[in-house]
Parts: sequence; structure tokens; C-alpha cells
Amino acid sequence: MSKNNYWQVSWSGEMFAEVLLAMPEYAGHPLLKPYRPGGERSDNPYVNFYWDYYSQGKPCYAKIDYPAMEEIIDVIHSNHGVAVIAHPGVNLKGKEFLLKDILNLGLDGIEAFSSYHSPEQTRKFYKMAQENNVFVTCGSDYHGKTKPSIAIGQHDCFISYSEMKAQLDKLFQNR
Repeated sequence: MSKNNYWQVSWSGEMFAEVLLAMPEYAGHPLLKPYRPGGERSDNPYVNFYWDYYSQGKPCYAKIDYPAMEEIIDVIHSNHGVAVIAHPGVNLKGKEFLLKDILNLGLDGIEAFSSYHSPEQTRKFYKMAQENNVFVTCGSDYHGKTKPSIAIGQHDCFISYSEMKAQLDKLFQNR
């Protein structure tokens, strides 16, 4: 499966799910039942398998040491990039209070509109972006076969194209 990938020797949790679910000898395995058609995790079986087995605190999780957030933001800015936190409702789950401190490090934007966010979370992150004078982005987090229940453009963005464009124009005028 990974022979055509950029990192050919790397496998993701989603790839393991795809292989395991395709193996006939595991057709009746109880641990895979939730990811099979009709199972409670079958809407996005590969990514749900990843979340259930490979995410932080799960049995197959491997700790990764990342650079400090300041360093990450500095690298993005030094390469003329724009630092945005993706779907903070997931990435900061249970620790959303950290977003204010992250914004103070020089974050440029918040992905307020995301298929991961509830309407309440969307409004909260949008309001926080406005209060902190950073722009908002939207993303469906579409991953094709990995997330078949998510469609391209599924992000519930409630601001107009002209408002989105105006905030981006403002951002790039200041750069």
C-alpha cells in the first residue's frame, strides 16, 4: 500500500485498518466489527480505527516530540507562511483554554469552520478569532476513502466569500 507514498516505509493507522479489514481471515474478528458496514464506527472506518488505536492515550500510540509552538510559528513565518491552528475543537480537545496563549505566540488564524466542530464550537472559535484580530479558515478535513462520510466543502462556514476575502486581503497587506 505504501509503495507509491512519499514515505514508502511509513504506515499510518488508517493503512493498517484498510489492510486488516480486507483480510478474509479477520472477517469475523470482534475488534474489527465496529468498523465493518453497519458497525457503530463504520461511517469513517479507517480514520475511526486510527482514533481508537493510534491517537494519544490509545494502545498503538507512539509519542512524538515536537518543537515548541513558538518555534513552529517562527519557522512558518520565516518561510512567508501563515500560522493557523487546524480544527482546535479536536487538536485542543479538553484544553481549549490554551488557545488564548497560542494566539499570543503570533498565531495568524483559527480554523473555526470544520466538519469536526459542533455549531457551538464554530461560533466560539469564530468569536475568538474576531476578538483576537486573527482570520478564520474553513476546512472539511476531507480525506477521500479514509473519511467517506465527509464531503469536500462540508464545513458549515456561515460567513460570506467577500468577508473571507476581506480578512485575507487585510492579512496580506500587513505582510
